[in-house]
Amino acid sequence: MEKEFALTQKLLTLLDSEYRWFTLAEIEEQLSVSDKTIRKIIDETQQELPPSITIEISRGKGVILHYEKRNVAFGEVISSMYRQRTFYQLLDLLFLEGGRYGLEELADKLYMSSSSLKKLIIRLNSHELKQYHLRITYSMPEVKGSEINIRYFYWKLYYDAYEFSGWPFPGMDQAQMLEYITTVESENDIVYFLNAKRSLSFLAAIMMTRVLQGKYADIPRGQYHWESSLLHSSITSWVRTLEQRYSIHLPLDETRFLQAMLSLGQYNYYDEAKISTMIAMKKSKLMQIQEEEDQIVNHFLMLALAAFPAIDMNDRFIWEIGEFFEKLRLENSLPDMIAISTSSLTEYVQRECRPMYQSVMSCMQEWGKRYPGILYNDYHLTKLTLLIGSSLRYNSKKAFLLIGGEFSIRHYVAKLIKNEIGDELIINTSIMEGLTDEIIQKHNIDFVISTFPVELNTVPVVIISTIPTKRDLENIRKELMQP
Repeated sequence: MEKEFALTQKLLTLLDSEYRWFTLAEIEEQLSVSDKTIRKIIDETQQELPPSITIEISRGKGVILHYEKRNVAFGEVISSMYRQRTFYQLLDLLFLEGGRYGLEELADKLYMSSSSLKKLIIRLNSHELKQYHLRITYSMPEVKGSEINIRYFYWKLYYDAYEFSGWPFPGMDQAQMLEYITTVESENDIVYFLNAKRSLSFLAAIMMTRVLQGKYADIPRGQYHWESSLLHSSITSWVRTLEQRYSIHLPLDETRFLQAMLSLGQYNYYDEAKISTMIAMKKSKLMQIQEEEDQIVNHFLMLALAAFPAIDMNDRFIWEIGEFFEKLRLENSLPDMIAISTSSLTEYVQRECRPMYQSVMSCMQEWGKRYPGILYNDYHLTKLTLLIGSSLRYNSKKAFLLIGGEFSIRHYVAKLIKNEIGDELIINTSIMEGLTDEIIQKHNIDFVISTFPVELNTVPVVIISTIPTKRDLENIRKELMQP
């Protein structure tokens, strides 16, 4: 996505998050651009929005987005704007007809000069395509690079442009692709999330379009056991159906590509009894530690438990960690893709869950010393951080909150801490007869939260600001994790 549109999308998403006036200072901080640039983006964006949506900018108030939420899917508005961008139209044309036209012919099709088109190609090669290790050639423009990377790039491109509605593949039948995926679901007692199912139909269409153009995936030979994977039989049948429908032969690598992508998709199991059986089987295998894949999971679990003593190490969590590493091994069978896979949540997790993210990263670095051949990146660290974060079970403890000279706000701060920490923490704000170790023991206090240093020998003291910061809250969480 080109930088200019990325800023537009970020601005609109911010304004749509709340119906209120956003100050220019707030927007500057979020977008990391100047006041002048923000005004320019607003002026240009307003011209593209439908009449029912307006951006109002007012001196002294800031910026507000007006529209009737009941009648507008705002995400679709952004997607529609995305499709109008020249860079998207160029990449869409190259997907279907790349390598067929010279630079000047292609420029005519896009109603632009050849010099402007060349500048656009240079910019795309230097930014949007670079992170995917792809490039567009100049004389006969075409996207070049690893076939798997090309498919992954176009998968993201088209889903951003048609996330909510529409179908950008004129030679493919969307209903048929969705029916194929439905068959895979019914044969394996699984159900894909609605957005995942739509996304996978895009991927299948991209794969078949590329194959019909004579572009094939190359999957390196490795140690992954494709035949024993859950979806192997269903995907093999699907590939045979595709061969008959399009009168072509699909190499084994294409079967494996499709199997990998559907296995990595987000799905749930229909049958709870089946889930319980699978969890029990996984737990039994991990206890025996006979296979390398079980050793991989067990080694990480030991490291994670040492780093996060508050993990609720129940059977479900162990199974989910096992599923994570199963998918990680599968992704490693597609090394081109694992080098470029990303998550939209990574920036948020690195910012809002920084201590936990760093601890997870340390665990994986230690784990990687034993398994250096298995690659991972920020995308996988993000998934692990969210998985572990949702499984932490803090010890229920009682804290005494001691506010220095700002006694009047003690209840406000107590409520703020409770909202962030949860029910595991009981906060006592009552006035005590002094603050000694004897008094602390009398009231069964486990630790003290204070805005100034306190000399106590029997319980820890967590020092916070008058209004707790994120770091303060993290320190309180760490205290709850202590035995």
